[in-house]
Amino acid sequence: MDMFDCGIYSFVNTITVETIRYFAKNSFQHIDVLLSQTQNSEVTLYDNLNNELKKLYKSFKIIYNDLEKVNSDTNIYFMLKKFLKTNDKFVILLERLKFEGYNGYPALYQVIYHILYEQMYIKEIFRPLMYTRDIQPKNVVINSAFRKMSLGTNPIDCIYGQLYFWSLIGAEHPSIIMNISIDETNQLPMKTINKLKNITKRFNNINYNLSEIYPKLNSDNLSDILYKFVELNNEFITLLNELATNPQYMPINMKKHLLKLFFNLLEHITYEHIYAKDLMNKIIKSQY
Repeated sequence: MDMFDCGIYSFVNTITVETIRYFAKNSFQHIDVLLSQTQNSEVTLYDNLNNELKKLYKSFKIIYNDLEKVNSDTNIYFMLKKFLKTNDKFVILLERLKFEGYNGYPALYQVIYHILYEQMYIKEIFRPLMYTRDIQPKNVVINSAFRKMSLGTNPIDCIYGQLYFWSLIGAEHPSIIMNISIDETNQLPMKTINKLKNITKRFNNINYNLSEIYPKLNSDNLSDILYKFVELNNEFITLLNELATNPQYMPINMKKHLLKLFFNLLEHITYEHIYAKDLMNKIIKSQY
């Protein structure tokens, strides 16, 4: 099983390198968000945890840069193993951070969990290529975990898993956008706020409908939801672009006072939803 697109398993070096590189960049951007948010909030980021985040940032950046120079002599398995080990360290750190500094701050707590889910997802999509045991910190009493069957063990269940995962991520993104810089973003036009809240509601609805059909899951009832996801995801990408460029969605005078973090985050979220768009297009091409 190839978790990249839920198709027939085949180890293709080019696809694997591109995917590792994509998530290496995604990972160091996540760390950048955490470090930037901490500087602009009351959250306590203890020195040793702060230093570890910075080390991981550099490690992901090195992996990202090294993969740009891949050639026929490059050991792809070695690079994948290196990346997954680095990701494990990040997951363990996130498991600690959620209770050791960020707990009690709703918006920031959501961001920690959001990033944790995405880093755990990375382990699952690469598991068919290189199995890595789940490492959970013993010093944290409650840890997060995917279901035992992960994203799925056959194409249909894999599509279900991908849809469920990217819908839960999509449902959280509007809240993260509206809370990343609360003093400024609560001045967003009501039109924008309503559209963002509507996006969250509809992504949640996709997961509700997925759960409802799961007992009788088949290609036909799953395809209906797949195409609804594609439509909603495209709508969200359009809205994200409007936020970046259209004064009706974000007034110019408001943009002047927003932190750079806000625009970096907006670009990052758009980047993720374009990934989800490409993923669903591959799934449709290979399965429908």
